[in-house]
Amino acid sequence: MEIQNDLPMEKTIDIPLEDEQKPARPVTRRYNKRGKRRGKYAYAAPLGMLISLLALVGVIALVVSGINAIRRSADTSALEEELYYFLEPVLVYTPAAFEDIDTAEEQDVFLNAAAYRVMLAEQIRMLREGDETTQYAVDDNGRLAVPVKEIDASYDALFGTAAPLTHRSLGDSGLLYSEADGYYYVPFEVANTGYRVVVDTVKRKGNTYLVRVGYVLNTDILLDEHGNEIKPTADMATHYQTYTLTRTGESYYISACADN
Repeated sequence: MEIQNDLPMEKTIDIPLEDEQKPARPVTRRYNKRGKRRGKYAYAAPLGMLISLLALVGVIALVVSGINAIRRSADTSALEEELYYFLEPVLVYTPAAFEDIDTAEEQDVFLNAAAYRVMLAEQIRMLREGDETTQYAVDDNGRLAVPVKEIDASYDALFGTAAPLTHRSLGDSGLLYSEADGYYYVPFEVANTGYRVVVDTVKRKGNTYLVRVGYVLNTDILLDEHGNEIKPTADMATHYQTYTLTRTGESYYISACADN
């Protein structure tokens, strides 16, 4: 007799394994022991950050350098000073306006300026060298005996070699020309103009420089609370002139002058 087994069959239940029971991910070239994927270049991120930082520093340096370059190009103080001292012998006498020095009518101012330039250079030499004796002969009236060729060279330096020059005496300024001696007798004194000249603006166009100057009366110059002179400015001027300077090599010459 067969006996039937009615007992239910045992069921199998899948129990999930805890994380620590899971088999570890195999260590390969793409994964480390912790299961993290390896980067292609381990130091790519910090290196990229360093490169970006250096690039930023470079950009800032270029910007600062550009700003400084613009400031230097905008600063014309050194050029203004240079051109002022070049023009000084002429500014003392304030010439009448002229359009072209090569065809302009000769003015006594031009010859006076050329002579004054020589005398001024000699005064500066004596001061710098502490020399109490001039290198030129002095006549009975205290005038320097300057060779004509030096006056010619001074005239050319101011107005160019094409500017006309007629040698002559100028009674109003005490300048004496002696054709027989080959000398100009130049008063050894500083001209008293009654005004101070201030450079207003300098504009360059190629080899041409436009120098606008203002003439400030000495009586309009103020003093501070300590009695020191306050440097005059162009807006204090009573009248203005613009000189056109032409640059040739390392030197200039005055080619025109306008009132404005």
